[in-house]
Amino acid sequence: MAKADAGTARKRRQRGSINTDDIVAGAFEVARNVTLDQLSMPILADHLGVGVTSIYWYFRKKDDLLNAMTDKAVDRYARMASEIRESDTWQDTWQHLLRAHFTAQRDLHRADAVLSDLLLIRTSTYSREATGRMMAVIESLVAKLVADGFTRDNAVLVYNAISVYTRGAIIHDRVLRLANAATIDVDRQQRLIDWSAMPVLAGLVDHRPLMGTTDEDFDFGIDRLLCGFETLLQEQDT
Repeated sequence: MAKADAGTARKRRQRGSINTDDIVAGAFEVARNVTLDQLSMPILADHLGVGVTSIYWYFRKKDDLLNAMTDKAVDRYARMASEIRESDTWQDTWQHLLRAHFTAQRDLHRADAVLSDLLLIRTSTYSREATGRMMAVIESLVAKLVADGFTRDNAVLVYNAISVYTRGAIIHDRVLRLANAATIDVDRQQRLIDWSAMPVLAGLVDHRPLMGTTDEDFDFGIDRLLCGFETLLQEQDT
C-alpha cells in the first residue's frame, strides 16, 4: 500500500504538548462535525494531530471524555443564568428572570446541538460536580419564587412546568429539523396536501409554519404559563 502524501498528512504535535482542555475542546469540534455517537478516540487523536495513546493518558474511556465535555456544557449553562436580585418583585421575576432565563436556555440549545445532547439527552454523563451546579441554578430560581410568595411545593411546580415546556420546545424543534419536516417551511407546507377541505388551516399555511416551534410560538407559550403562575399566586393569597 502506498504511503500517504507527506504534504497532506496532518502535522503531529510534540509529545507532552496537549492537555485536557485541548482534548475536550477538540472533542467538541469533532462532535459538531459528526455526532457524539460517532466521536471516537482515534478520530479525535487524528483531529488533534496526536497519537491515540495521548488521549488515553488523560481519558481512559469515552465515557470519561463525555463526562468532561458535560462539565464544560454545564459551566456554559450556569454562566448563562440570569442574576437574581432579592429586591426584584414578582413582576420583575416574571419579566426579567423566568422569561429571560428560559429564552436564553432555548437560544443556547438551538445554537449548539452537541451541548444540547450533553445537557438534555445524555444526563447519565453528569458528574457529581456538574449535577451540583445544575441544582444550584434550580435552587436559586425556586428560592426566588418562594421569596415572591409561592409555597415551596408551588414554586417547584412553577419551575418544572416552564422548564419542561422549554426543553420540550427545544427537542421538538430539533426533531422536526433533523427530519426536514415540511411544516418548518411555509412554501413546502403549502404543497404538502390539498388544504381546500380544511378552511381554517388553509387560511394559515400561506404565512405561518405549523410546526409550533417558531419564536412567536415559544413566546406565546411562555406568556400563557406566566399568566397562569400569576393567577396561582393570587389564589394562594385568597
